[in-house]
Amino acid sequence: MIDDAPAPAAPPPPRPRWHPIARCLLFLVAFFLAQFLTLFLLARGLRLAGGELIGGGSGLVLLYVVMAPVLYMLTLPFLRWLDRRDVASLGARWPEGGPPRALRQAITVPLSVAALLGVWMLLVEILPVSDVRLAGLSPAAETPTGALRLLLLLIGFTVQGGVEEWVFRGYMYRALKERWRWWVAVLVTATIFGLLHAANPNVSAPALINTCLAGVLLALLVERSGSLWSATLAHGAWNFAVASLASLPVSGIRVFHLLETSVTGPEAVTGGGFGPEGSLLLTALAVPLVALLWPRRPSQRMMGATPLWSSDRRDGSDGSGRSEIG
Repeated sequence: MIDDAPAPAAPPPPRPRWHPIARCLLFLVAFFLAQFLTLFLLARGLRLAGGELIGGGSGLVLLYVVMAPVLYMLTLPFLRWLDRRDVASLGARWPEGGPPRALRQAITVPLSVAALLGVWMLLVEILPVSDVRLAGLSPAAETPTGALRLLLLLIGFTVQGGVEEWVFRGYMYRALKERWRWWVAVLVTATIFGLLHAANPNVSAPALINTCLAGVLLALLVERSGSLWSATLAHGAWNFAVASLASLPVSGIRVFHLLETSVTGPEAVTGGGFGPEGSLLLTALAVPLVALLWPRRPSQRMMGATPLWSSDRRDGSDGSGRSEIG
């Protein structure tokens, strides 16, 4: 006898605990706690070994590299007890299309970032009020040790970008999308991301605007791919390209670099001590990019908040609200 009775519907996922804003604020506290804890342990360990913590931008990159596993471990209790979801829900997975698409993005995203920086430098050079001067290779970068330091910085900046994407476009963005439309979550997390750079050296109003625009662009990359992968690549590639290849300040911070580069002209054009991110020229380039990446026809899930615990979901989606693209 054949049983034609329909299979029982799967139970809805458990509801997250606490309001998304409360969870986001608590997660920010955990993020800063991870920084202080890592800094303390790193300084303590180096002191016992007879060394000293590296200062400046390189030390900051090292801090993020060491902090990454600490932050991961601090995230797990949030996901288990408050959000009640898995790590993949933060976007820690391959983009839609799997490893082949991830490999393509590993090539196209850094090239796109390099092209954006190249256009910015070309505009600075063309304008009569500003100039880019290149005095050649940095002497320290010509040695095998210098090449190794550049490679380590490339890895370090990628990890640093991944950590910030984990916090802002991973945990906070996904949490806020539980209650509000996706674009509200984009704007809120981008604003917080920008304001947290207000304490950086040589910050300015254009610098904060551009950092917020960067947060929007990175969130749009996450929306389009359903993964943190492309945003992490873009974030890390930008920081490395500006700081180590173009050899300019990135968010007001200098690190070991390849070239002897100087940019002269009005701060509104060059970004001054904050680097290209403080330039209104970059604003003029970023706004069209936002318009280009902004979804023309958002899916129904993107149009409104889709709680993770919705019992009406029958399409196997995970409630991420991401756009479906090839």
